[in-house]
Amino acid sequence: MLRRTLLVAIAEVLTVACGRRVGSFPLPAQQSLSLGPDPGGLRGMVRMDDPDADAFLVRDIGTQPGVFRWAFRYPELRFRVKDVRNLKFAVEFAIPEVTFRVTGPVTVSCAVNGKTLATMRCDHAGDYRLEHAVPQGLVEPRQPIRVTFDANPRWVSPDDGAQLSFMLHSAGFTQ
Repeated sequence: MLRRTLLVAIAEVLTVACGRRVGSFPLPAQQSLSLGPDPGGLRGMVRMDDPDADAFLVRDIGTQPGVFRWAFRYPELRFRVKDVRNLKFAVEFAIPEVTFRVTGPVTVSCAVNGKTLATMRCDHAGDYRLEHAVPQGLVEPRQPIRVTFDANPRWVSPDDGAQLSFMLHSAGFTQ
């Protein structure tokens, strides 16, 4: 016990003798980091292989992740944009050879907030890009935007009646 008391006393003497007493120090200046836009929520453009692509899907678009996703009977997406000046809508899609052999030429149209924006005739299997200016007043800043598609004719499965329109790669709004 005496040995322990002696060791504690020596430790206290060395602590006081070896340096300054612990004092208080002011906190360093604080800074806010700019982390960019909030990753949650909708934005104006989506690629089907984006990690958050499912957040843009409303209905009738396949949920299997990949570069392309099947668009079925009534495909619908949703978006949100901050600025509506000089806005264009663009969609990249493909008409696969396997469905084109049955359907022949396919007409694909898109509508924004219920109003038809553009129509394209796809006269061969392959990749397509449809791009069109968005009329003023059709969309509002920071408000949800509904985009729907129609393909005619659609491929219809002889087994279960499932309908395939096209394979969607990306869609959204640019300036």
